[in-house]
Amino acid sequence: MSRFYRGCFITATNTGVGKTTVTAALARRLASDSLRPGVMKPIETGMRPDHAHETDTARLQRAAGSAEPRSLACPYAFPDALSPLAASRRAGITIEFARIREAYQTLAARHDLMLVEGVGGVRVPITPHADMRDLIEALGLPVLVVGQAALGGINHALLTLESLRARTLHVLGLVLNQPSPQPEDPGVTLQRESTIELIRELAGIPVLGPLPHVAGLDRQWDHGIAQLAATPAIGDLTRLLQATSS
Repeated sequence: MSRFYRGCFITATNTGVGKTTVTAALARRLASDSLRPGVMKPIETGMRPDHAHETDTARLQRAAGSAEPRSLACPYAFPDALSPLAASRRAGITIEFARIREAYQTLAARHDLMLVEGVGGVRVPITPHADMRDLIEALGLPVLVVGQAALGGINHALLTLESLRARTLHVLGLVLNQPSPQPEDPGVTLQRESTIELIRELAGIPVLGPLPHVAGLDRQWDHGIAQLAATPAIGDLTRLLQATSS
């Protein structure tokens, strides 16, 4: 695989750990640095027409200042909040990587670099014979993993990295997120600090963060993303990505 990249693929150790949050904050920071980030969520499930403004794709496009057609930013959108394979089966549609690659190449030609957000974790099935790792490989992008700075985060992070390395996919780094508020409890604090320390020791790649928890992010998404975009961890991440893409 070529080591020249123009962006990255953002995946996670599990669903709900903050892929969209990190991707949006990164897009916002790149745009504020006078770059033209392209954003893409090749497959999105649980897309309800009455909430079109708050889909992951719409949020990413707002963060990047992008006005690209949704057909390019999200080639496959399904109403059921299921895995891509299950949602596509219910819709009677087969997901084709060629269609995703074509949309990606069109966007990449218009932007300085691309941020492509996956669905769930790396072993989530897309077709009966392909999972998220196959899509990453098809796009030829390095991977940014989003993990949790919480109990269980070590196991999930190391399993994800092991799965990516088994396919010789290049991992840029791991960014730790805190999607939930941390209770003021000494035991929980110790768990969190121990998790961060051991992930840094064992991951074998740059570990950034943890990002601060932003209260009320769902209610004030754009404001919260602007806050996260200004954090040192996102700044470090943009420099890492630009160095890889230059």
